[in-house]
Amino acid sequence: MKIKSLAVIAILVLGCSAALAQTSYSFGFLSASGVGEYCNYETFTTGGHDNFYLQGYDVLSACPYEPNVGVNASIEGLAISVPTSAFTPLHGKAYVYADQEIDAYYGAYTGEQWMVVTKTAVNASNNFDNRNWIGYIGVVGYEFLGNYGFLSNTIPEVGKANVIRKSTSSAFSPANKAHINKGLKTIQ
Repeated sequence: MKIKSLAVIAILVLGCSAALAQTSYSFGFLSASGVGEYCNYETFTTGGHDNFYLQGYDVLSACPYEPNVGVNASIEGLAISVPTSAFTPLHGKAYVYADQEIDAYYGAYTGEQWMVVTKTAVNASNNFDNRNWIGYIGVVGYEFLGNYGFLSNTIPEVGKANVIRKSTSSAFSPANKAHINKGLKTIQ
């Protein structure tokens, strides 16, 4: 009886651990041209049935002038499929996640939300038809395409010459802020 019970318990443990298998990823963000690397990077784990959920961090440690040194942004998301008919820079199986990057960077509530759609693999070669991350900026209940580009297996380093500002940088440019504010006034 004892051997049979141990065998059943062993099978249950193995079955449960296989069902809860998780996969971890870490990617740097390249610009839309694939030339510049942003200073932040994503590191996350997928899991659950069919790897349905995503959890992890948007790591800001290599970002110059980071006012909140040592603080990373939490990310949480779900698996999605982006249809080609969506006319976005990315399509196919991906994950969408809410990112606290903006609040983490400034160390305070900003009222702005960064949302990312990401793939889980780096392209063999980057071309304009296969970008693998998109960032959307949410302001006062409105969502705008903020930035997009390619994923990289290279993780940015502090002080590296070709590292550019955060992946949200184009979303925060003065021109975009003025455009967003003008759009909000038009809508209201």
